[in-house]
Amino acid sequence: MKKNQFMLTVVVALAFNPVLQAQAAEARQRLNDMEGHWARFPVEQAVQSGYASGYADGTFRPNKPATRAELLAAVIKAQQLEVTNMDTPFLDDSGWYRPYMAAGLKLSLLKMTEYASEQFRPNQAITRGEAARLLVRAAGEDEAGRAKGYVYMSKQLGLMKGDAAGRIGMDRKLTRAEAIVVIHRLLTWQLAQSRVAGLAEQPAYATTGELKRLVLSLEGFSGDVMVSGHTVLLNTEGNGKPADYKLTLEYDSRKKATTIGLYAKPVVHKQLIIELLARYVGESAEVAYGDAVKLDAGQAKEARLLKTYKGKKIIMDKSEAGKSLAIMIYSN
Repeated sequence: MKKNQFMLTVVVALAFNPVLQAQAAEARQRLNDMEGHWARFPVEQAVQSGYASGYADGTFRPNKPATRAELLAAVIKAQQLEVTNMDTPFLDDSGWYRPYMAAGLKLSLLKMTEYASEQFRPNQAITRGEAARLLVRAAGEDEAGRAKGYVYMSKQLGLMKGDAAGRIGMDRKLTRAEAIVVIHRLLTWQLAQSRVAGLAEQPAYATTGELKRLVLSLEGFSGDVMVSGHTVLLNTEGNGKPADYKLTLEYDSRKKATTIGLYAKPVVHKQLIIELLARYVGESAEVAYGDAVKLDAGQAKEARLLKTYKGKKIIMDKSEAGKSLAIMIYSN
């Protein structure tokens, strides 16, 4: 049997260059009106992550009121929720926002009874009261919102903050910058909840959304997460720099395998890699990590190792001088 047939290859994982992908994402949108703005960091992070975007002239217009459609779409995109372009009971669902309206109804983020004349009015500026209702529902706290009030719950969950007297300003328009900040708080709250859940029974992690939620649930992770195609990219520095997206996760549905790709020496991300491996092979994670570290390409072009941990087959592939490492974990 030929050598390249003896081992299942991880060429796709190694060929994927997270630096180039991140640079492309950064080049896609550079904002020229956020310098010195109080919401600059979360806005730039949201644009990099792909759940917000600026205008063709390079501006974000942070103080412009956000529309109902803009906030709904951003909330759905930020959580990597599934959308489908399908008909809705709304009479004004013809536009780019239609899939998000359909998803909003399906996920109970929107309810027809709350909109007059069966119209969502997607281009209408959204109020902070409406935003509170949407965010509380996105957090899975609709029942509490109905019982105690959505504005009250939005403050309790830390999603929205009022003035010195605690007033949210229900009827005031939510700006585009404020919209991004409250979504950032929603994601932070969800991160805290998933970490509290701990190491529960392992889900499939078969989509980018599930992989992203896996990353956000890890105790050892802090920084930025970006989705590019079918790949989740991690920047543990949290500085938004494309060159620092050096850890990737990708699920191959054909092979039924998850690949951890590393473009730095393993020791740099030791605890994070061990914690990722633990989600798949439990207490064998440290042994698997140790085997990856010991794998030495030397003068050869690459080195490979095939081994089974806790019943799961893993293929490790390290390039020359340890410049890249791929750990492919098979589901069965």
